Amino acid sequence: MFITGDPLKMSPTYPRSTAVFDLDSVAMIGYTHRFLNAGVDFGAVPLGKHADPRTHFTIGAGFEPEALDMEHEVDKLKRKIDNGVDYIMTQPTFRYEPLDVLDPYRKQVKVLIGVMILTSLEHAKRVAEVPGVIVPDAIFERLGAHEKIEDQAKVGKDIAIEQASWVKRERWSGLYLMSPATHRPVIEVLKSVMNRKVY
Repeated sequence: MFITGDPLKMSPTYPRSTAVFDLDSVAMIGYTHRFLNAGVDFGAVPLGKHADPRTHFTIGAGFEPEALDMEHEVDKLKRKIDNGVDYIMTQPTFRYEPLDVLDPYRKQVKVLIGVMILTSLEHAKRVAEVPGVIVPDAIFERLGAHEKIEDQAKVGKDIAIEQASWVKRERWSGLYLMSPATHRPVIEVLKSVMNRKVY
């Protein structure tokens, strides 16, 4: 899974870090596909003397449906596809409309939609601060309609079930669930979605 990553200023806990701009995610996808999976290192030297020295990496990359510069994001997606990426994973997405931009590419590459299970109103507010993630007001309102954290957590789980059901109904290649601290909500969401019929 290759992602370019965040600017250094996003990680103040590592003040000695330095930026590495020799390769970005697109270049790493291309190198892995054309070299390692072809059985040679980056200098075109065989990886071994055995009959099949090829690696068999399944190559993934990210996509930001809520990117500020969508033209750049789509251009980068095209280059990832051209360089041999096998699948794309989106940032957590709380709105369906931004995913429309991916429609022309669904036959070229598998797209996995990111679904986050919100645990509270405060959690939703923190997630909304992550660059590239937009949490709609309607979700804040649904969570904020309940005072108890456990009730907010139930609403967050219900929202994730709705989103995952939509992904299934729209026949995307798949989804991945994000749940902080514990895996239990993931299992509950998956069970609920698997039991729902697709129309």
